[in-house]
Amino acid sequence: MPIVRIEDPINRSTATRREVIETTYRCLKRVFGVSDEELQARYEHYRKEDFRAPGDKPEYLQVNITVFKGRTLETKRKLYKELSNALAEMLAIAPSSVLILLDEHDAENWGMQGGIPASEIDFGYAVNV
Repeated sequence: MPIVRIEDPINRSTATRREVIETTYRCLKRVFGVSDEELQARYEHYRKEDFRAPGDKPEYLQVNITVFKGRTLETKRKLYKELSNALAEMLAIAPSSVLILLDEHDAENWGMQGGIPASEIDFGYAVNV
């Protein structure tokens, strides 16, 4: 159940913002195996004066992904590489301009579907990959 928040100092078109979200989701599906119903995403644009990128880079994109805990370091590495490269190619920026923050929580700390702990719900995919 990934929850994605994208932070961007560049005011991109609606179509480009949608494609950034869809690209992120495709990578999450391929690498983490999440289902089609899982994604929640928010795209936040900040005015230039309200956003400072590391090293004051003019091109920078931060992708925060909140997920259930359990993926291996190797799986995370694969996601970081695939997502950074896909977004960099799409936006014509360097892969080093993409920061991905993975925020993991135990499934028991998610209350879902009317108050059920996520640890008691079968989502149809493995988390420990």
